[in-house]
Amino acid sequence: MSAKKVAEEGLPTPKEMTAFAREYIKSYLDIVDEKAPEHRPPIAQQSPYHIEICLLPNGCYAMILESAPDMRIRASFRNWDDLQNVIMKGVDFFIGFYPHEMKSIAEWKKRGTRDAVRDIRVLSESKLGKATGKLSTVIEEISRLAATNPWIADKANEQIQMLRDVEERLRRGFAPVDSIAVLQELKAYKPTYEKLIIEFPDKSVLERILDGVEELMTLQTRMETLEGRMFEVERISSMKSSEEELEVFREKLSEIEESQEKMSNILQMLNSKVENYFSKSAGAERQAEMESGLKETSKKVDTLTKVISDMQSKQDQLESLLDKDVSKLREELESARKKTKKLERHFVELAKSFED
Repeated sequence: MSAKKVAEEGLPTPKEMTAFAREYIKSYLDIVDEKAPEHRPPIAQQSPYHIEICLLPNGCYAMILESAPDMRIRASFRNWDDLQNVIMKGVDFFIGFYPHEMKSIAEWKKRGTRDAVRDIRVLSESKLGKATGKLSTVIEEISRLAATNPWIADKANEQIQMLRDVEERLRRGFAPVDSIAVLQELKAYKPTYEKLIIEFPDKSVLERILDGVEELMTLQTRMETLEGRMFEVERISSMKSSEEELEVFREKLSEIEESQEKMSNILQMLNSKVENYFSKSAGAERQAEMESGLKETSKKVDTLTKVISDMQSKQDQLESLLDKDVSKLREELESARKKTKKLERHFVELAKSFED
């Protein structure tokens, strides 16, 4: 994988991965030297190493350690089959790391310290570790006895070599079996990432599909929202309570109109009486009182007329707003449906291109 491609995909560069591995092994060995346990962990016993740190398809890291005269570190990108083949051929040590907890130099240093403390404690507390220590003592005793008795020296040396092989195996554990188990755990890891990390040649196609699915989900959510709003408006406009309120409103209008008609009749009657009164009497004082009464009555009629006009205007405004909202929601829903059909055609064409 080129450095440019690594930078574009947001993956650690080989230089960064090398720094991660160097910090891990350094912190591990420093803690072992600081604690100076009676039985040093196997990783500390066989140092230095040729180290290969691998970035795996799901973003996990794997570190392969092989004993060597000097320390060397290199970075690589491996798939699962390649890594399994390397393990089956035999490695000194194999260590796995999950990506969510290994994002910086400080985290790799912390992990190296933690692993060293764990290995020291396990080795000092486990029965296998104690048995390894006792076996070392037995080998030393046999070596001293063989040195004092030349008659058994050759045979003793053969047995000592066999015991040393057993001791070495006990110290190192069952590397292939343990390493395969670690590899399977890494392979089963399901990352919760923001961006998928896959080392496949068709990654760009997968990302295009993922973007299309996200857009489709967003569009579907918007369609559901629009439909919900439209149904709510239609529900409100068709509610029985609204019809009842309109019916009551119409009844009140009818009553007011009837009252207006009655007032009009009363005014006509009053005018008639006033005319008759003035025809019979020319009293100025009585005429002024009648005119004042007529003005008050006229004001009441004007007020009632204004109330009727306002109520009719509010009814018209309410009906107009409901019509506009329903029309707008229908337009938005139709636009969303067109976009959905367009995306469906796009995915069908994309699927056909894969088949070809």
